[in-house]
Amino acid sequence: MAQNRLSKHDIKEDNFVTAVLRAKEFIYEHQNAFFIGLIAVIVIIAGTLWMMNSREKTQDSASTQFAEALASFRSGDIKTAEEMFKIIDERFNGFEEGAYSAYLAGKCALEDGRNTHAIELFDSYLRRSGKHPFFHDAAVEGLATAWENERDYEKASDAYLQLADDMKTNSFVETAYLRKAADALKMSDRREKAIEVLERLHELSSGIEKRDIEIEIEILRG
Repeated sequence: MAQNRLSKHDIKEDNFVTAVLRAKEFIYEHQNAFFIGLIAVIVIIAGTLWMMNSREKTQDSASTQFAEALASFRSGDIKTAEEMFKIIDERFNGFEEGAYSAYLAGKCALEDGRNTHAIELFDSYLRRSGKHPFFHDAAVEGLATAWENERDYEKASDAYLQLADDMKTNSFVETAYLRKAADALKMSDRREKAIEVLERLHELSSGIEKRDIEIEIEILRG
């Protein structure tokens, strides 16, 4: 009796059936681990979606409250604006609105004559300005102004020099910062450093202003 030979189609079907049976056996043997893994994946996906949704809602809330605080600031209600900015800074510390609120609260305190508090708030913003640099230069200038108001001309001059040497957004006002730094240095009796800064300013100046700086340098040198 001749032996029946399997066709290629039969062989393929036989392999497929074998593979299916083996897969069913594997799933049956490992069903607990399979379902645990599936649940873990579902939990991870659900958690990610929840976090994304939660952050989006938090961002919307931060933006809304920041806009309200800005409206109070622009209307001249400095006290209310400052309190609102502080609340935003506390609630949304890691967001852009939180960082900028620290700067704007400092600006409110500075306008209200509370220089020490303004310095603390400007410093708080500057520690986060690496990620949110928009108000960097303004915050350093605010620090310099607050130090001048406190008659600490040495720290004020250092802040102005920092601006002149490492401006993030306002490079076109380098000469203004150099002038303020030179004046603060003279007030702190640091003549040599004042002369050095005035020489930098002299190179950037022209006309009558350039001549006035030359006279100023001669007077400082005695």
